Amino acid sequence: MQQVSKRVLFAGAAMALTLATSTTFGSPVAVRVPIVCSRGPSGQTFNVGVTMPASQATGTTFAIRIDAAPSGKISHTGLNYIFDMQTDYVVPAGTAYVEGSARILAGTGTANVRASARVWHDAEGIHLALPARVENGSGYTPPSIELQVEVRAPAGTSLSLKLARHKVAASVFLLGTLRTTCDPNPRPSTIGTTLVSAPPPAAVTSDD
Repeated sequence: MQQVSKRVLFAGAAMALTLATSTTFGSPVAVRVPIVCSRGPSGQTFNVGVTMPASQATGTTFAIRIDAAPSGKISHTGLNYIFDMQTDYVVPAGTAYVEGSARILAGTGTANVRASARVWHDAEGIHLALPARVENGSGYTPPSIELQVEVRAPAGTSLSLKLARHKVAASVFLLGTLRTTCDPNPRPSTIGTTLVSAPPPAAVTSDD
C-alpha cells in the first residue's frame, strides 16, 4: 500500500510528521482527512492506515489497529527538536471499549519515541502520546496501537472510528516552544467503519 504523509509548519518551516499504512495486520485502509492547523498553510491533510473488520455481529468483540510510518528527515534552520506529539481518537459510538485493551504493539515504532510512548483510554476516547524529543535532522516512526471494542448497537448500524485532534510542540531557536494543534474538518472525522450484522441464530436443541 502506498505511503501517505502530512506536513505541519512551525513558524513557516515545514517539518514532516508522517502517518501511513502498514500491511502487517489484515488489510488496512488508507484514509486522508482534511485538517486545519493553528500554524502552517491551509490545505493540509492527516493520513493514516486503519484496520477494522468490514462487519461484526452484535454482542461480539473486535480489534481496531492504527498503523504509522516513518516521518522522514525532520530538518529546518532554527529548529532544535519536536516533542509532545499526541493524537486523539473517538471510540465508535455503539460500542463499549474493552477495559485495558488499548496497547502499543511490540516491535513497532522507532526506539527514539517508543520507549516513552503511551496509549490510554478515557471518557473522550483513545490517546497516543509521544513525549520524547526528536532532534532536528532526524526522524521517527510512531508505534502502532490496538484496542478492542464490544458491539452494542443493533444490526445495520455503522460503527465509526474518528480522528479528534493531533498536537505537536517544537523547540525553536529564539522563539522557544511553539505548539501546533490540528483539527480535522469536520471534527471529529471518520477514519474507519464497521457495519453491525445480526448475531447468528441460537442453536436449536432437542430433548429427544
